[in-house]
Amino acid sequence: MKTVARSSLLALALVLSLCLSLAFAWRDVEEEVGWRRGQEGGREEWGKGQSSSEGGRPYHFGEESFREWARTRHGHFKVLERFDDELLRGSVGDYRVACLDAAPRAFLQPSHYDADEIFYVKEGEGVLVVLRKGRRESFCVREGDVMVIPAGSIVYSANTHRSKWLRVVMLLNPVATPGSFEEFFPVGGEGPNSFFSAFSDQVLQAAFNSRREEVEKVFEGQRKREIWQASEEQIRELSRSCSRGGRGGGSSGSSKEEEIKPRSLPSQKPLYSNKHGRMHMITGDECRHLRDLDMEVGIANITRGSMLAPRYTTRATKIAVVVEGSGYFEMACPHKTDSSRRAERQERSEHSREEEGEQQQKKSRGYRQVRAQIKEGSVIVLPAGHPATFVAGNEGNLAVICFGVGSSNDEEVFLTGGNSLLKQLDAPAKTLVFGEQGREAADRVIGAQTESVFLAGPQQQQRGGGSVSDM
Repeated sequence: MKTVARSSLLALALVLSLCLSLAFAWRDVEEEVGWRRGQEGGREEWGKGQSSSEGGRPYHFGEESFREWARTRHGHFKVLERFDDELLRGSVGDYRVACLDAAPRAFLQPSHYDADEIFYVKEGEGVLVVLRKGRRESFCVREGDVMVIPAGSIVYSANTHRSKWLRVVMLLNPVATPGSFEEFFPVGGEGPNSFFSAFSDQVLQAAFNSRREEVEKVFEGQRKREIWQASEEQIRELSRSCSRGGRGGGSSGSSKEEEIKPRSLPSQKPLYSNKHGRMHMITGDECRHLRDLDMEVGIANITRGSMLAPRYTTRATKIAVVVEGSGYFEMACPHKTDSSRRAERQERSEHSREEEGEQQQKKSRGYRQVRAQIKEGSVIVLPAGHPATFVAGNEGNLAVICFGVGSSNDEEVFLTGGNSLLKQLDAPAKTLVFGEQGREAADRVIGAQTESVFLAGPQQQQRGGGSVSDM
């Protein structure tokens, strides 16, 4: 009897040990992945993710930071985790970055977001139909286009190319729940349900003046997912009325102030241009909807091996997405990493308030380098006032689309090159700052780089030998 009891206890102990091991293993997997599925709606939500001391965090996000919301063999839609770090929450914490890839002749079901959408067509072409303000507007969109779709607009679209994928990068500004948005589908089927299914029989039948069975057959009986493939004839019919200006069927036209339409970034006159790169920009002056959102959109095309001169913005926080090529970025940051903040908290418990104040005063003037390798799909956040640069790799050009959040009265300040603001230091200030003996050296250093905005990169300088000015 004792032997049986001892065996039972031993077996129980082994089972408990196995359960605990599995629990800890699952917890480790969850912490490593850094996200959890939301309790409602099946959407994904994220935790803190990796430490800010590695890979440029919390300012740099790689493809592992995206989660797929929808995937079929005809396309997929993925969303970046929230900008949830305390260093970013106040400036861009409410915004979300997303990417859409649609196969040739793919059709996207009608839906609306509870968010304003600013998108850039990275590759391909398509037709996009917007239902808003009692009318239908049909747009032809193509590579390089920027467009704003106001929150609540019902949108459906298709890739009109026979062989090329349509790829879109978008920034979403939620209007209902800060930092979180939802997509609402009127028509449901194998993929998402129709939102009409949430209403009671009485309400639904009164609203449509039809029996519930008839309504469900129309709005819930479709055997299609969010993204599916249409025939060439269906795509031609859908594209028949589309235009660059957005003309289409519906009620009377909207005023110029209300007009939404695609605007081509490459066709804008370059803001800056030389052999090392060029920059195009669309601001609130050209697009009223961007002005209402206090945003601007620009693209920097950096020639292979070249770099963008170190610069900062005075008010706008830039959310940058690499749309072509590879390279790296560097930024001077006064903030500490998560690990250093934890160490500082531990220090506080071991030192007096006077010692803490003295230590804080010493540390507050330091800057750390934030640096990360970047490639197509990488997302980088550049807060206002933080000097930063992008450097293109040697394999090809680097193209970065930038969404400027809080762009009203913003100014871009370049710190090196022909248009460096440091060149505006007057002679008395230079003497005070650098000393009488150092003033001439300062003039040489500040004036040595004659090119502006886009410069020869580090490796180009090294290969150029004597191209770096002798001091």
